[in-house]
Amino acid sequence: MHRSASLAIAVVAVASILLSGCAADPEHSGPKSGASDTATSGNDDPELDDSTLVVLGKYDVDGNELVDANVPEDHAAVWDRFAELFPADSHPEITMFVAIDAEASGGVDGALERNGIDPEQRYIAIDATDYDEPDELDRTLIHEFTHLVTLRATQVTDAIADEDCPLYANRGCPLPGSYLEAWETEFWPDAAAPDFDESDESVEERYDADEYVTEYAATNPDEDIAESFASWVVGDTEASVGTTVADKLAFFEDYPELVQLKTHILAAL
Repeated sequence: MHRSASLAIAVVAVASILLSGCAADPEHSGPKSGASDTATSGNDDPELDDSTLVVLGKYDVDGNELVDANVPEDHAAVWDRFAELFPADSHPEITMFVAIDAEASGGVDGALERNGIDPEQRYIAIDATDYDEPDELDRTLIHEFTHLVTLRATQVTDAIADEDCPLYANRGCPLPGSYLEAWETEFWPDAAAPDFDESDESVEERYDADEYVTEYAATNPDEDIAESFASWVVGDTEASVGTTVADKLAFFEDYPELVQLKTHILAAL
């Protein structure tokens, strides 16, 4: 999940900016537009089962195509940008795109979650209102896609919470050889502690610019790897040699498949 750092952003026409992209700024600012009259709560939908989401539209996905014929232009623009950034064969689990209102959703501008009816399927929910910068959408999409890469069935156990897991396991215990196993072993050795605190106060206290690419990255290992991967791809973080942030950005260079994915994404930015 990705949450806006600030909710005060200037309203800019979505249709004119969603299809362009460049290096991104992780900070969001300015007011989002309000939810439409047709918006619904994700809590009312068994496939979403998420009370935080205010849904503007829900669409079935086949590869990089939306199955629905009549999709509002602003919603289609968000999905088209996703399709430009990520090859169809890189996300077979994603079978649904959900357009949401970030402001009405409590500042959540992106989420990648299991389908509440079929846990083997995933849906991606992305804000489809307004962005103050064209690159803001790109960074959110990259962040959420990282959750798919690091939390898919080949990477974590099916159990949402595993009391016997020696690592942080909020959305499944990292499997041996997984990205998160390596990430947590190196950067989050104490995150599996029963008293690990993810409150806003603890995140603020934990945050250090030499250790995390953004304050949100200090939330937990899942968000840290997603924020760090996004920063590594778009190059929006200056890391001093010898800092933990520098080590985190270098982490991904050891995986050829991630380097290849970065190259593909950069070609579309």
